[in-house]
Amino acid sequence: MRSEHAVSEKPSAPARNPLDMIASAHAVQVEMCDAMERIADSLPDEVDRRLCAQVASCLQFDLPLHHHDEEEGLFPLLRRRASPEEGLDKILERLAAEHSFDNDFASEIAEALETLGQGGRPGNPEMLGYMLRGFFERYRRHVHWENQLVMPLARLRLTQDDLDALLARMNENRRQAG
Repeated sequence: MRSEHAVSEKPSAPARNPLDMIASAHAVQVEMCDAMERIADSLPDEVDRRLCAQVASCLQFDLPLHHHDEEEGLFPLLRRRASPEEGLDKILERLAAEHSFDNDFASEIAEALETLGQGGRPGNPEMLGYMLRGFFERYRRHVHWENQLVMPLARLRLTQDDLDALLARMNENRRQAG
């Protein structure tokens, strides 16, 4: 699983299309969901500790950063380019609300996965498996909606100035994340 967090630490990376960066993050998130499914299937005794640590890191750092990119960069630009009758504002509000829920849920799961990654055992493996499955099933649907609805609309509607502003916002988000 490639980590967006690690990619963001490259010095002086060449300018890229921010929509491609978001699409790449979505692909990494699907890989993260697949890894979470493998972890859930391997509980309680066969877990890959390294995979647990990788997923925990992705949940703690990459996911909130990606959500911030969308909510502070992509979504406002799309709102400006959409007409009111399209109903895009309601869709983007719903996705942002899901981000908030997902960030909170991801934080809880990351804590348990960190424990597993450090060689600990889950206090309640059945509950952890349930939490993992609940998260990755929801999150796969979330990414699917963004890929099927938001990304094509962004590629169709955003101007080069919009893309430049989005890239600047994403770079600033990474700088602030340190």
